[in-house]
Amino acid sequence: MKIDIYAFSGNGAILCDKLIENLREHKVNAYVPQKYINSARFVKLREENIYRAAEESFKNADCIIFVGSAGIAVRAIAPFVRSKKTDPAVICMDERGINVISLLSGHIGGANKLTLKIADIVGGSPIITTATDVNGKFAVDEWAHNRNLHIMSLKKARDIAADILDNRSIGLESDFEVKGNMPPEIDFNEKKTGICISLDSGKSPFENTLNLIPRIVSVGVGCRKGTDFKDVYDAVKEVLIRHNISHFAVKSINSIDLKKEEEGIKKAAEVLKVPFNTYSKDDLNKIQGQFSNSDFVKKIAGVDTVCERAAIMGSESKRLIINKTVVNSVTVAAAIDDYEVKF
Repeated sequence: MKIDIYAFSGNGAILCDKLIENLREHKVNAYVPQKYINSARFVKLREENIYRAAEESFKNADCIIFVGSAGIAVRAIAPFVRSKKTDPAVICMDERGINVISLLSGHIGGANKLTLKIADIVGGSPIITTATDVNGKFAVDEWAHNRNLHIMSLKKARDIAADILDNRSIGLESDFEVKGNMPPEIDFNEKKTGICISLDSGKSPFENTLNLIPRIVSVGVGCRKGTDFKDVYDAVKEVLIRHNISHFAVKSINSIDLKKEEEGIKKAAEVLKVPFNTYSKDDLNKIQGQFSNSDFVKKIAGVDTVCERAAIMGSESKRLIINKTVVNSVTVAAAIDDYEVKF
C-alpha cells in the first residue's frame, strides 16, 4: 500500500516518524511545510499547497493520512471524492495521536483496518463510524474486497448492508467451494436477497442478487503487428462472453515479449484496468501441456502458440479453461486460478 501523510506542526512531524517506523511493510511518505522540516528525521518538504498535494495523492496513493484537524482533511479532499470503489482510504488524526479517525473508504479502501493498526501504534483511540462495524455485523463490501471479489453493484451492496442492519438474513450461492465459519447473517435457505459468487455476472439466483466476481482469469492474447485496440478489446470480451465469464474476472492480459509495445493490447489492458505481462519465447516454451499448433506463429515468434501459453504463464494454477479462439484475427485464450470462498 502506498501511503501519503500530511502533517502541519512540529508534533505532527514527530508522529509521522513514528508511523513511518512502524508501517515498514507499506511505502510511506510524510510531508510537512518548510517550517517543520527539521522537526523529524523522515519527513519531506511539501512544496505545494495542501489542496494540490491532496489531489496528487488521490490519484496516486492508496491511503492519505492527515495529522491535524478533521476540518483541514475534509476541505483538502472534498473536491476529489468520487466513489467508494475508487477513492483512496483517508484517515485523520490529531497531532498527539489521541484520536484516529477513519474518514473515507473504510471498507473497500481499508481505512477501518488501518485505523485500528495506527491507533495501536500511537496509543490512540480508533474512531470508526460505519454502521456494520459499530453494530458488529458482517460487512459484505469489506469482505468482498479482501477476498479479491469485484462488486458488480454498490447499490445492491448497500441494500444488503441495510437488510443486515435490520437483522434480516441474506442468502449465498457460490460456484466455488465455501470454507470457514459462516457469518450468522447468512442463511442458505434465504431466497429473496443474497450474494452470488460466480464468474458469470448474469446469474441471478435471488430476487435481489448481488453478484461478486472473483478476479482469477488470466487472458492470453496474440495478434498481428499494428492490430487496432478495438479489435483486441472486442475479441477478448467476445470470447469471455461465449463462456459466460465477466470481463471483471480478468486479472491480467498476457502475451509474448515481442508484443510488449503493441499498442492495441496495451490499451486493452489499460481499459480493463489490469496489468499487461509479457514473456520470452524460452519461458513460454517451458510450459507443459497440449496446445494449439501454428507453423506460422512458430516461424515468427518461436513458439507454437502465444495466447494459450501466455494465459497459463499469467495463472497461478496453470489451468487452461479457454483454448485458442480466433476473433478479428486476434487469438485469445484464458487460464484460471484456483479459488475458494473463505469466511
